[in-house]
Amino acid sequence: MRPTRKVATMAPMGVAGYVAELDAALVGPRRVRRDLVREAGDHLEDATDAYRRAGLDSSEAERLALRDFGTIDEIAPAFQTTLAVAASRRTAWLLLAILSIQPFLWDGGLASADTPPPDGLFYAVLDVFVEVVGGAAIVAVILLVAATGIGNRWFRAGRGIARLTGYVALGSAVMTKLVGIAMTAMSEGASPLSWLMLAVFILVPMSVAGASARRTLAAC
Repeated sequence: MRPTRKVATMAPMGVAGYVAELDAALVGPRRVRRDLVREAGDHLEDATDAYRRAGLDSSEAERLALRDFGTIDEIAPAFQTTLAVAASRRTAWLLLAILSIQPFLWDGGLASADTPPPDGLFYAVLDVFVEVVGGAAIVAVILLVAATGIGNRWFRAGRGIARLTGYVALGSAVMTKLVGIAMTAMSEGASPLSWLMLAVFILVPMSVAGASARRTLAAC
């Protein structure tokens, strides 16, 4: 996915207009976007002040500051990459927190110890899926947390990693909800409390993770 906001192709005449256009061109976490735009504005103001001190009038000083800084089309892609990585880092941490409690839920909460598991190949496959694929997903998300966080100090995590994080989170959210619904429906001891726990601990959290994943992909 690509950012839905339109990137301006021509720099506005003044610093204030340029900063507004830059903000409108970016998609991503609000606080990070605000900080990036503020830094750009501060840099432009400093450059403008320097040209004024050199004897230029305000309009010419702003024009030269904007020329030195670059057009929106030149600057926005790097800023957008930063936003995409920031969004993916949030998504990875959120998904890790949600996935980490799943084994405990199925062992001691959603799966009742007093009721034997239902017979049938389909339920057995789903049970293995929860253990094996769920464990692999946790490992994958840990790696993504590292890649988008501490690992970013060693190499520049780009939109590729951000996009991968978004797809992993979205896929995990969808599959976990489907498997949870299917296994609860097939359990003979499923009660209203079981469905409530499913909604509170799986369906709602995974929906939140899915929404975060979609925002990450929108920023890529």
